Amino acid sequence: MAPDDGSDAADRAGHRKGDHYSHGDGTDEIVFAVDEGHVLAIREYRSVEDFERAVEDAEYVGVHDGVADLPGAEAFEPGGPDE
Repeated sequence: MAPDDGSDAADRAGHRKGDHYSHGDGTDEIVFAVDEGHVLAIREYRSVEDFERAVEDAEYVGVHDGVADLPGAEAFEPGGPDE
């Protein structure tokens, strides 16, 4: 998966929870979990329109209960409910 060319991309092959990536299109992506070679990431778009463009060709398959039951984004912000 990682290039073997000595680039910093090879150093990032060991993805960890909390790794934060900034894409050239303005979206941010944060690794939420890594398990058995799978990566679960959360992606933030700069606008609703950007999100809609990104998913326009995707098939909507419903609500994922494991995610729907998580606390809202405000719980993860500095000064959130636990701070």
